[in-house]
Amino acid sequence: MSRSLPAQLMTRTNRAPQVICGALLLPALLVVLAALVTGCAGPRALSDGGEPRGRTDSGDHDVAGLVDEGYGVEPGELPADAPFIRVGLAHGIKTAEVSCRSRFTVALYADSLESWSAEAGERWRFGAAGEGITGSGPGGGFHMDAGTIRIRPETAGPLVFDGVAYRGEIEVLPSGRGSLTVVNVVDVESYLRGVVPSEIGPRPESEIEAVKAQAVAARTYAIASGGRWAGGGFDVYATVDDQVYTGIDGEHPVCDRAILATAGVFMSHSGKPIHAYFHANCGGRTEARHQVWELPSVPYLKSVWDSPEEDQFNDAFCSSGAHFRWSETWTGKEIADLVKKHLPGAASTPVRRPIGEVLDLRVTVTTPSGRVRWLEVETTEGTYRVFGDRVRWLLRLPGTDRILWSSWFELDVTTLRGSRIVRVEAKGRGYGHGIGMCQHGAMEMARQGYRYDESLKHYYAGVRLERAYGDAD
Repeated sequence: MSRSLPAQLMTRTNRAPQVICGALLLPALLVVLAALVTGCAGPRALSDGGEPRGRTDSGDHDVAGLVDEGYGVEPGELPADAPFIRVGLAHGIKTAEVSCRSRFTVALYADSLESWSAEAGERWRFGAAGEGITGSGPGGGFHMDAGTIRIRPETAGPLVFDGVAYRGEIEVLPSGRGSLTVVNVVDVESYLRGVVPSEIGPRPESEIEAVKAQAVAARTYAIASGGRWAGGGFDVYATVDDQVYTGIDGEHPVCDRAILATAGVFMSHSGKPIHAYFHANCGGRTEARHQVWELPSVPYLKSVWDSPEEDQFNDAFCSSGAHFRWSETWTGKEIADLVKKHLPGAASTPVRRPIGEVLDLRVTVTTPSGRVRWLEVETTEGTYRVFGDRVRWLLRLPGTDRILWSSWFELDVTTLRGSRIVRVEAKGRGYGHGIGMCQHGAMEMARQGYRYDESLKHYYAGVRLERAYGDAD
């Protein structure tokens, strides 16, 4: 049975969930980790935070003498001391339905504790009722004005919400008048089992070192993001707003082994867990966070060449990945429609209505790697500026509503008599925001024999790998 850190966090008892008194789980873990990393308790350091040591003969080496005892072990042996995380499965919905593949309990935590037992496959339905919640199932029903509903499997479960099976427990709580929030309370390692395959894909055994790197990055992201959505009653969303989490059905054996092999390992810099962003393909060079997002610079998220030597596009680890290079073309009408629909949400300057006819698109400033830092959109009613990665939300893929592959591109704009745009072509590189770990690059590094810690130190500058729990001793 998993337990949270420290001991006063939620355990699997019949007392009310901590969200009732306003405490989330990972923020408390962050306090513990801060003390550990700064030396009060001293988690085991897996690396010295130096530069990658380059290619190795095999991907099976120990990391700083810590034996990889978990490799190939059944995931049921995940560490018992893993902390909990609260995953927001749905927020602001009106109704929810939960069932279970084994017997389960529906418990109501309000002014008093009430509970109902349910058989496997039975469905309980919950609905928003003013500021409260109604619930009904074969065993009974209720209405409550305030409180939390906790659904717990009596054996192994799993619980099922919206057609997806989840480990751990599910809570339903009010999220404002006429709406509900559904939360999966699960230990971090089990959470990662539903995240890692969704983010890096079901990789072959030959790429397990890349999967280990993904597991550490995803774990670190989760820890650093704890409490980000505290107002909603959870730590992270189960979507691209944080990390894609697909529950039990998305799990994969190679990913399970990678998670177990790195159990409890996270990245830190200057005594704190880092914001471990990652993306599909960097196009040959990653970018510093502040160059493409309106966020402060941090020393561990800087621009690095994705190759053994600097300034070597042809040798980039990610060069064989999808969308390392790409091109897209829009008609004048498509550009006009995109600007009309998406410019108000993408622009860094206020957009007046009507927007007017589009006269020109031009990249005025690029980042050190060559990505777009400022794009200007000139119309008959004014000129508007779009910053960094937001250009992807403006220039959607032709014929779809999907955002552009990356912000690393050059524009070729064709106008009619110097006034009206008739054609726009973008030639670009990479897939994603370009910050942090390049997944395609990490896969190739694994195929070339790099260990997961070497890959992580390649993409995240000066980080340390620490073990917060799941000690191998």
